[in-house]
Amino acid sequence: MRLGITVVICTFNGAALLPPTLRHIAGQQVRPGIDWELLVVNNASTDNTAAVVKTEWNLAGKPVPLTLLHQPKLGLTYARELALEKARYEFIIFCDDDNWLAPDYLNRAYDLMLHNPLIGVLGGCGELIFEVPPPQWAVGHNLFANGPQSLRPGKVKHHVVYGAGCVVRKSSYKILVNSGFKSMLTDRKGKTLCAGGDYELCYAIALAGYDIWYDNSLRFKHFVPKERVQWSYYARLFRDGAQSYQVLVPYRIRVNMHSKSMVAFHAKYLSILLSYVLKLLYLLLSGLMARRASDEEKTISLKLISLKSKILSLKKYATMKENFIRIVAFEQANLAAIRRKKRAIRPFIKVWTKKIMPEVGNSSRM
Repeated sequence: MRLGITVVICTFNGAALLPPTLRHIAGQQVRPGIDWELLVVNNASTDNTAAVVKTEWNLAGKPVPLTLLHQPKLGLTYARELALEKARYEFIIFCDDDNWLAPDYLNRAYDLMLHNPLIGVLGGCGELIFEVPPPQWAVGHNLFANGPQSLRPGKVKHHVVYGAGCVVRKSSYKILVNSGFKSMLTDRKGKTLCAGGDYELCYAIALAGYDIWYDNSLRFKHFVPKERVQWSYYARLFRDGAQSYQVLVPYRIRVNMHSKSMVAFHAKYLSILLSYVLKLLYLLLSGLMARRASDEEKTISLKLISLKSKILSLKKYATMKENFIRIVAFEQANLAAIRRKKRAIRPFIKVWTKKIMPEVGNSSRM
């Protein structure tokens, strides 16, 4: 696989958001010796996205080659898959059309991925930038990709990072594809707010024996337009997003809870359901105590919408059971041997990294 970085933007009707995003990419202070490119996937847009991309990149002086692809099949997952197939380089940064990467993002991402060959997916740290000051009830819900993803840099215990700003090792993805991996989630699809494709990819790559990492030196700003700071948008985001639980809960039970048998699946499923019910009861009591029409009551109301949506998604028990069986069967048939090989060479990779690249120990904490 050719070393270098492909920066990917997957966008649907992103004409209004793309100019500052492209300017921040063009402003990357990439040191000599690092090859990179920009790849934009126009996901069935109906606005002038393609024209905006070309115009803005020309205005920025075209610092690196631009490839503009069209994915007529609506869905962020399909756009990502096309990008992963067409990317020239081993390290692929997924930059959302509303993400503004720090000037050193590519340098840091390249070093971290190069010096830590067991990283399959690497996540960064986003900072929300609101177009208009958000109301108090809109703050703190973790709806938009932002904030630290772990207490410290390194491997994340929950095996997922958000897709905005994440870096994927192409060779790890190719192992999945060559093994017959098919995503079960479409992620964002036009104006619908389904989600979870980034988490599904992280879980699958973790099953192949790779690490999922977070590093707080990878910084970007996540712009939130005023249209998204509305009660109706938040409620829809919670409801649509919960649909992904039919796939993500089975993955969570397999990867994070290390369960393979149906007995273990039933037990973990019931424990998750019970935890949600207990949280629901707590929120209902908190809502009774909150002052009417206060920001606190509105915050609790949104949390209730989120929690009720998750509980409703858990009613799709038969679907979750089928997905769990499918995940375990795919793993055992295609990934178990690959993961065993990676476990066997892991100690040697760590020794090689420390001896051949002594700067590695500090690179992830710069």
